[in-house]
Amino acid sequence: MIKSLKHFSMLSVKHLTLICLMFLCFTDAFSQNVKAEVDTSQMRIGEQISYSISVEGISENDQVIFPKEQSFVPMEMVEDLKIDTTFLNDKNLKLLKKYKLTQFDSGQYTIPPQLLKINEKPFLTDSIKLSVANIEVDTTKQKLYPIKREIGVKKPFQLPKWFWWALGIILLIILLVFIYFKYKKKKDHSKKRLPPYQQAQVSLKELDQSDLIVNRQLKDYITELTNISRRYLDEKIEVRAMEYTSSELMQALYQKKEDKKVNFKEKYLETYQKILVQADFSKFAGQKPDVISLKAYRKDIEKFIKHVQSAIPEPTAEEKRKDRAYQEQLRQKRKKQKIIAGVAIGVLLLILSVSSLVATKGFDYVRDNVFGNESKSMLENDWITSEYSVPAVKITTPEVLVRQNLDSLGIKTVQASKQESFASGSIYSNLFVVLSQVSFEKEVDFDLDKAVEGVYQNLEEKGAYNILMKNEDFETYQGVEGVKVFGSFAIKNPITQNDIKKNYQILNFGFAGRYQQITIIYNAEDEYAQTITERIINSVEFEKPDANVR
Repeated sequence: MIKSLKHFSMLSVKHLTLICLMFLCFTDAFSQNVKAEVDTSQMRIGEQISYSISVEGISENDQVIFPKEQSFVPMEMVEDLKIDTTFLNDKNLKLLKKYKLTQFDSGQYTIPPQLLKINEKPFLTDSIKLSVANIEVDTTKQKLYPIKREIGVKKPFQLPKWFWWALGIILLIILLVFIYFKYKKKKDHSKKRLPPYQQAQVSLKELDQSDLIVNRQLKDYITELTNISRRYLDEKIEVRAMEYTSSELMQALYQKKEDKKVNFKEKYLETYQKILVQADFSKFAGQKPDVISLKAYRKDIEKFIKHVQSAIPEPTAEEKRKDRAYQEQLRQKRKKQKIIAGVAIGVLLLILSVSSLVATKGFDYVRDNVFGNESKSMLENDWITSEYSVPAVKITTPEVLVRQNLDSLGIKTVQASKQESFASGSIYSNLFVVLSQVSFEKEVDFDLDKAVEGVYQNLEEKGAYNILMKNEDFETYQGVEGVKVFGSFAIKNPITQNDIKKNYQILNFGFAGRYQQITIIYNAEDEYAQTITERIINSVEFEKPDANVR
């Protein structure tokens, strides 16, 4: 009996433990609440809705991964907003993730369940149904226009980004190499700052302190010993001692003696020649000198250098003058080299900076902000709003329009009419604006369509060719209706005879029994001029004429 009770108690403990664990897991799973919703279930084509996923009952240590990229098909994600965190209490918090979605086709759609992970555990949201409706158009009030013909746009030439990065890296390498060699040259020069005699004495002391004799590197010792004397001769009496063979060097020294440039004593030359020959034997024939002889050579070389130092005659006044002139010339040359080096570094840094800007910001940004752009400046400067002619036509432009002689603009006057024109710029400038108004002496039935037909002829008379023309109805914000003629043409530069490609927009109105025309011509592919044109067109206002004034 006791045995069975013990067995029962063991099973009960196990079952209770298992039930507790299951309860804890169940509680943990259901404590995390995942919910998806939209702000509206009905939308129109092109509108945006807000899709939200909320997660409640998690702690700061929990890791939550929300859906990314286009997982909302058939809907399209427009914007992925940041996660909003709200603390519910000391332990639990709420995460809210929002997405902006849209759809451009009408119909019934279902946003599929979205997968998110909480501590690597997958959770699926509920699917949501949406209704996307068409936008109804009242054709009795809204005019319908035929589809415009496609205009081919030539893609502008643009260097790939890797080119600018490569150019920048190459320029940086060139700059670093230049700085390295400049520093190395300066460092090498600093080693030679001592006069030749003092440098030779220092080198001999360094040779004495070396371990060449102790390590039995006797060939290296005699080679360095003769090199010290060669360097001294090279700098002091201007013979190419480091380049000459031993026989050539001795021949040059005897020549200096013969020319009385150096008052050599024969015994010193003979001793020096003996040391040079012994050094050649050691270097090329493998004959090792003994230590005693090397120490004797060391003393003889020092005596030889002292002798050369005292054997050089004092320079004459003429030689001193020439030396001063040479030193001044050398100083000027070094100064010039420093200026050239500074300018070169400056140019390299400028090119590197411009290249980096072009690579990161684009060529147009550098051109407009570094080198300047007339159209950009015109757009950013203060504009002028003025009224022209009677009744007044009010318009806002970058520059004030000046009254013009009709002949200077190539405008033909209309019989039995009063014609006024105001303009800024010319047809060859970046921006050409003309405002014209024709007032008729007698009341006429003015046909605006016929006036528009004359635009082509007017452009040709100004020298335009390859004219492309389109027209469409236009209405100002006041409700004044007119016809807009727009397109492009080419015209020859009067100086270079090259083609200038132009775009134009011409507004034509028949308001209050008068004919008004606003012409705007600007350089093609000038995005700032295009913005300027739109701003001018949107500013046009007409003054209603007095009934008693014609």
